[in-house]
Amino acid sequence: MMLSRKQFLKLSGLASGLLLINPTSFLSKLNTKSGNERLNLLFAPEEIPELRRRLELPMFQKFWEEMLNANLEDDRKFLETGIAFNNQIWHLPRVCDILQREAFIYVITGDQIRGEMARLALEKILQFKKWDYFLEAGKDVIGLQRAPYTTQTLVLTFEWIEDLLPDEMKQEVLAQLPEKGIEPCYRSCWGMLNKEQVVGWGFDPESSFYEERDMRRWPWILSRTNLRAVPMSALALGAKFFDGRHPRVPEWMNVVKQTYDEFYDMFAPDGSYSEGSGYANYTASELIIMLSIIESKWRNNWSDKINWQGVMDFFLMTRMPSHQHPEGHVNFGDGGSGFFSDVGFWIARKYRDGLAQFAAENHAQKHRMLSVIFYDPNIVPTRPTGSWFYRHFDIGWVIVSTGFEKDDFVVAMRSGGPANHEHADRNSVILKCFAENLLVDVLHPPYSHLHPAWALRTSPAHNTVLIDNKGHQYHDGLEGTNASLAEAKVVKEQKKDGYAIVTSDATQAYQLVNENVQNVNRTTLAVPDMKLLVVVDVLQTKDKPADFKARWFVDNEDKNGKIEIDGKKFTFLRPNAKLVGVCDSDHDVQLSSDKFPVPEEHGVYPFLDVAARKAGNKVVLITAAAAIRNDDPLPMFNLKKTKNGWKLVAKNNGQKIQVKIVTQGIYPELSIDM
Repeated sequence: MMLSRKQFLKLSGLASGLLLINPTSFLSKLNTKSGNERLNLLFAPEEIPELRRRLELPMFQKFWEEMLNANLEDDRKFLETGIAFNNQIWHLPRVCDILQREAFIYVITGDQIRGEMARLALEKILQFKKWDYFLEAGKDVIGLQRAPYTTQTLVLTFEWIEDLLPDEMKQEVLAQLPEKGIEPCYRSCWGMLNKEQVVGWGFDPESSFYEERDMRRWPWILSRTNLRAVPMSALALGAKFFDGRHPRVPEWMNVVKQTYDEFYDMFAPDGSYSEGSGYANYTASELIIMLSIIESKWRNNWSDKINWQGVMDFFLMTRMPSHQHPEGHVNFGDGGSGFFSDVGFWIARKYRDGLAQFAAENHAQKHRMLSVIFYDPNIVPTRPTGSWFYRHFDIGWVIVSTGFEKDDFVVAMRSGGPANHEHADRNSVILKCFAENLLVDVLHPPYSHLHPAWALRTSPAHNTVLIDNKGHQYHDGLEGTNASLAEAKVVKEQKKDGYAIVTSDATQAYQLVNENVQNVNRTTLAVPDMKLLVVVDVLQTKDKPADFKARWFVDNEDKNGKIEIDGKKFTFLRPNAKLVGVCDSDHDVQLSSDKFPVPEEHGVYPFLDVAARKAGNKVVLITAAAAIRNDDPLPMFNLKKTKNGWKLVAKNNGQKIQVKIVTQGIYPELSIDM
């Protein structure tokens, strides 16, 4: 049943005249565009036949079938009886999802049933009193996620279903968008530009989602996260939508420009992104919509401030698929999910980039509506060449990878500085091979510091070193998932035809909590063809001797991870592969296994501790391991102490390597004979 304007105003909280300017004069200016004035934000009507042809391609078949076969009965029941209109965190985005899907199907197919479902979803959005669950000064809504997404949804879909909307409903959209969507996005962007003038951000007590959290520093914290890109993108779309129809457009765009100028360097010069692949994808997904629309309108070239081809390289080279996580990526911190193909297709189209096309066609997490819109079939996909790849990204991460499929060998080390959504994981190393994650960091532990498994974010829950049984500095979680103060830095690296050696110094991170630390560093040797990893950990103290251990976790998400110990040897077992290794120390070595102490209902996390038996002022730990399939011959290791350090001889996969490790200096020196 269509609501009257009076009912709309009552349900949406506009009856009290919340608009920034006189509602009557404002609405009189917001006439919908005529046919020749249509915005055509993502595509024009004459492009629809080409979109239909793309949707017939095998690549988009699954995506399109899932769209068409959505459970309309379930969606209609939710829209008519299931919505809690103060549930912005879950219910509002679901309504937006329905609107986007059904409006796109309607504009492509002309199916009236789908169009009516889109209209119903729009009607329900207009009944929400607020479009986000954050407030400034306890009273003004700020848009961080839900208001931006709702704004984006209405702006993009309005013209697709405009012919189904009565004039009263069109006017309601035009009236509510600035107040409930665009201005909240403006407030959050403005607050991150003018941090000292923010009174105070907090959760809305009227929302279904509310918890006590210290947000005093959120304008500073969020200004260097993906949650700055989200409202900025929506604010730009709103400005484009109301260009020539609203007096606030110049100010909105002024804030968008200032925000973008402060934000774009979140992507490092080489395209890497410190929050990880998942949040890079979230950020990039918002930016490509903004950039494609405002650049077509105002002819400015903001895109080139970001190395987008490098962004695609970052996505591809951090790919880490396994049986457990087919779309997995290197998961340092909370960001280990994949990228959407629309990002790759947009980059491919804009820069005529075959690598981006290859990545989007073959290794994206999924296709979306924008994938079809941005796809250019004339771009020839180009696979990167080489038997293996080495990347030391500007954010500090180091990757060695033989490719992008499940069976490929991937080793990653987390050097670099603090970042939002990080864990206490400096110098952590993870390894995947033969479709199994053999050395793992916990995937996406809880955000809330009140959660009994929050400790999974700390150093002892990662493949790091512990000094006197403690990890490096981390925060207490009271402010959320913000950055710590801990840093690590790659100080030496060497790449040869058959191997890569990297040394990362994490002294600063450990000195923040242990003033006795003089130096602590980790050196890795990765030999891709042998599926071999060698790790040398070195601790030097200032005064007192210290206990020193390296901790290693096997994947047990499916409860099929096991650890076996035989003296100085160990085996990590997974259903399809295993990691076989040997350890030693200049202070003798003790191998032991245990489980990380969290309640079992939140998972069981078995780990191996490689510990020096005696405390020391300088302690060296050696771990050497090779990945094999379960029915492959076992690798062979011979690790011996020498006058100046160690000598390792290893055989695996039909190959042999000899490694001399000199440990007399601050950093170990490795020499290789293959």
